Amino acid sequence: MGRYYRLSKKLTEDESREVQREMREIADVEDVSIKADERMLFVVTKDGQFSDVMSRAVNICSRVANGAELSFARFAEA
Repeated sequence: MGRYYRLSKKLTEDESREVQREMREIADVEDVSIKADERMLFVVTKDGQFSDVMSRAVNICSRVANGAELSFARFAEA
């Protein structure tokens, strides 16, 4: 099951592509996408553990998208 995280600001297309590219390089990430007008990050992990993946995601978003922050929004429906 995946999770949705709200981004604190709308990302540009370039920022969105770069965040997704870097997230896909994380070994435990099964799927990642940015939805809802570049304001929602969707993440699925291979083992259902999110803490390490999201710790890195926070750093990636902050660096790539000039201080963008993440907050948990909801679980994905099965």
